[in-house]
Amino acid sequence: MSDYQYPAALPVTTTGGWARPGWWDVVADGEKAGRFGPADRQELLDDYCQLAIHDQESAGLDMLTDGEHRRGGWIEGITGKMAGLALKPSPRKLGAIGWDMLPVYEVREPLDQVESIWDYTAEYEFLRARTDRRPKIGMPGPYGITTELDFGPTYRTRRECADALVPAIRSDIEKLVAAGCDCIQIEEPLTPSHAAEDRTPQNLVETINAVVDGITGCTFIVHICFGSFRRLPYAKRTYRWLFPALLDANVHGFSLEFGAREMAEIDLVGDWDRERILSAGLIDIKTHYSETPQDIIERVRTCLEYRDPERLEISTDCGLRRVPRSLAISKMSAAAEAARLLRETG
Repeated sequence: MSDYQYPAALPVTTTGGWARPGWWDVVADGEKAGRFGPADRQELLDDYCQLAIHDQESAGLDMLTDGEHRRGGWIEGITGKMAGLALKPSPRKLGAIGWDMLPVYEVREPLDQVESIWDYTAEYEFLRARTDRRPKIGMPGPYGITTELDFGPTYRTRRECADALVPAIRSDIEKLVAAGCDCIQIEEPLTPSHAAEDRTPQNLVETINAVVDGITGCTFIVHICFGSFRRLPYAKRTYRWLFPALLDANVHGFSLEFGAREMAEIDLVGDWDRERILSAGLIDIKTHYSETPQDIIERVRTCLEYRDPERLEISTDCGLRRVPRSLAISKMSAAAEAARLLRETG
């Protein structure tokens, strides 16, 4: 590893998982066929994550994840493994790809029994041991975890279901911070609900604060995007209904989606207090167009009208899991080059 110096201004990072290699599908077929023992699977996941770390370093990123490959997908890999759930048939299996093709898990028992959502600490320790760049962990927040839950049989509202998950999320965060993690991104995409919807700015603020209040020594960023199922959004793409109320969340900043929207609503950031971090989604993961450094420089300069460079991160709109690996590397290399040029020229 090199003697890498974390930049004070315009660090480059991602939101969510890293792109999968093309041969992922071939190996996945072998795994489904039962050709992998536990040790084989462990080796495979370690290799996936080490490749993701290498890709990010080579592209010039400053803050890294482990690629989140161990999770196998947010819903199936994390939410779907919680106790008290029963898998329901997908509402629709034919026709054009849509959100209603995702698996749905019925909540049949109270979720207060869930003590941990995922072993994020093991992810962090693996990552920290393999890079000298700043490790970063992303995790679904209380509302985020409810994305594919039909909680109607057990809870009256989505908020009640989210509240039940707060102790487990908070416990996972405390373990991460105790292990040395100083950068956590809480993912709260604006996904729809399978039962009574009550997500308001106030409810989001209250659940976010419940998982972070009193925990020190860590930078907390809340990511709010419009979702990305097979690179299609879930929600109406506006943040105006959330702000300024969301500023009552006791976090250091927000990660928002701008790349796919050609910087729409960036003016909202002008109402934030100066110390808030904007982790700006400037890389559009929903297009095959690979942004040039100049494209990204133009977007950064727009952000700099509202944030000082020390409070601005260059990131992706959403996760790169469904983006071809070569395209992800191209996009993020351009982002790193844009940041380098801006640091040199101002």
